[in-house]
Amino acid sequence: MIKLYRTRTFGEKMSDTFDFIRENWRPILKYITYLLLPIALVQTFAMNHFMTGYMSFTASTVQGGSDDMLSWLASMGVTMLFYFIAMMLVDALIYTMMQLYEQRQDRLQGITFAELSPGIRQKCVRQFVLILLGIALMIVIVLIVAPFAILGPLAVIPPALLVFLALPLLFLVQPIYLFEKISVVKAYIKSVRLGWKTWAGVVAVVTVLYIIVTIVESVASMPWYIMVTLKTILSTQNSEPSFVSSFGYTAIQYLLGVFSNYCGSLLMTLITIGLAYQYGHACDKVDGVTVDRDIENFETLSVE
Repeated sequence: MIKLYRTRTFGEKMSDTFDFIRENWRPILKYITYLLLPIALVQTFAMNHFMTGYMSFTASTVQGGSDDMLSWLASMGVTMLFYFIAMMLVDALIYTMMQLYEQRQDRLQGITFAELSPGIRQKCVRQFVLILLGIALMIVIVLIVAPFAILGPLAVIPPALLVFLALPLLFLVQPIYLFEKISVVKAYIKSVRLGWKTWAGVVAVVTVLYIIVTIVESVASMPWYIMVTLKTILSTQNSEPSFVSSFGYTAIQYLLGVFSNYCGSLLMTLITIGLAYQYGHACDKVDGVTVDRDIENFETLSVE
């Protein structure tokens, strides 16, 4: 069994992340597909419209009016909305699985959605709170940094760099708030405290896993991106062949878009799990969670 709360080296964080996936890939894949596939089917419609409008706009080939711009922005908004919904469901599912993994005797073998659904619902609500506060925090940061732009481009660098270095302090707020029965304010305070003492570890885990996710996701999205690019280029030349506008081409492009969205959300589980083990490492290293639990268990032992 892979314990959550344990001091780890960087290599152990990586190996435990992949070992958890290797051991439980069947239930993870099963329930992520169950949750994400309907979202990906809808999200792809908006994403196709957004990418087509974006590429046409950047190529300056569409002399669109306000209606075209509003339609493009609407499709971008829908795409981002479903992206947040997908991430909220995936993170809630993964953290619920990680909790039940240690609580159930058979770990995740034979686990049903009925066992997962209470935890998913609870964590989705808490995720929604984090998203709202995250958006509010981004607005505050922009309002603080933006005035420096008036002084010149160089004046923006120091506050922007400070924000960039401080962001890793908040990376642990999600596992803290989803794993622990704690208020969101205390979760942010604890994230800053743990993040400050394990800053390098947080950055290393997120950076490495993000690079892996980005590379694999780029490969998975490449066929869809090529089809969208080809269709846009040919349409700008006013010589769009019939096969590009055919139902078959559109259907294949749509299915590749669904695959791209699905893979993107699925791959993000790497970062979600990696952050969870970084959180468990920080709790044990800084707060001595394992030692405290061993003492509590020792005190409850009966001497015969």
